[in-house]
Amino acid sequence: MMDNALSELAYWHGEPTVTGKFRQSNQDFQVVEQLTVGNDEPGEHQWLWVYKNGANTNFVARQLADFAGVNERQVSYAGLKDRHAETWQWFSVQLPGQELLAWHELEHPEFRVERAVQQQKKLKQGYHQGNRFVLRLRDISDSDELFARWQQVVEQGVPNYFGEQRFGHNGQNLSKARGWLTGELSRKQVRKWSRQQQGLLLSAARSYLFNTIVSARIAAGRVDPEPGDFMILAGSRSFFQITTLDDELLARWRSGDILLSAPLAGSWPEPREAHLTDFEFDLLQSEAELLSGLKQQRVDLARRALMVKPTLPEFEQLDATTADVRFTLPRGSFATGLLRELLQTSLAT
Repeated sequence: MMDNALSELAYWHGEPTVTGKFRQSNQDFQVVEQLTVGNDEPGEHQWLWVYKNGANTNFVARQLADFAGVNERQVSYAGLKDRHAETWQWFSVQLPGQELLAWHELEHPEFRVERAVQQQKKLKQGYHQGNRFVLRLRDISDSDELFARWQQVVEQGVPNYFGEQRFGHNGQNLSKARGWLTGELSRKQVRKWSRQQQGLLLSAARSYLFNTIVSARIAAGRVDPEPGDFMILAGSRSFFQITTLDDELLARWRSGDILLSAPLAGSWPEPREAHLTDFEFDLLQSEAELLSGLKQQRVDLARRALMVKPTLPEFEQLDATTADVRFTLPRGSFATGLLRELLQTSLAT
């Protein structure tokens, strides 16, 4: 079995020597969803801009459904946000033929509705462009070294690893996924899980395999495009295979127009060489049971950028041992992956 506990994953810039503390309170980790929403328009969906502190996204969705008197299936959101943080994100509630509810009357100690508008369409998963993060770092051992490391991260990016949140508390999502996909768990046990739970477990398995391949490639020093690699068009899910490594392609890669990618495991049509490199295929074969389980669940192979660069970066030194870093990442990328390259941290539990 491949061991890819996050602590064992390869570093792109080498393991940091600066130490510090992170998320000593929810206010130390702020996330603002990046999604522009217009004013009221005729429609059956009520979109809600929600601030939450100490609540997870699914919990808030249930509370919104209860207040509106609808099934939770009628509540949707663009993406999950961390529980141990201050976050702002959009939800939508399908309420055909109804005026805007008095959402300001919904009171809860862990969240509040700050804006409500009617829209024609339902809010779908992945509809947002990304997330803006503000992280407060405390008890920094060397502020000058931290700033130098920050500049390196901003200029060169970081591995696009999936964060701990994807694997559940103490990795339980990954453990369940492995038991399910390798046949260790009975069908009776699996049938108890909702479709949403099963989706989370499939995602955990694919994220684990992705992290492993990215880490192995970085450890091997293969971080530049090579013939046979697959490139993603920036801002899309479209990818193509490199046949000729020429100056034009390298210029597009350096500009960020195209991105080196790694696979999100699943089924692929033959020939295999048109969908996976030899390096990727060999690594996946060492987890053949997990891969076979994904195929049986009719999960299709996809691609994800190998590296990610923060945009709109800001660094503010508050005092000798405290700093704020601000940056934006595309949807699906994890701030904890950037933080991991920045410094060794102690997190509140």
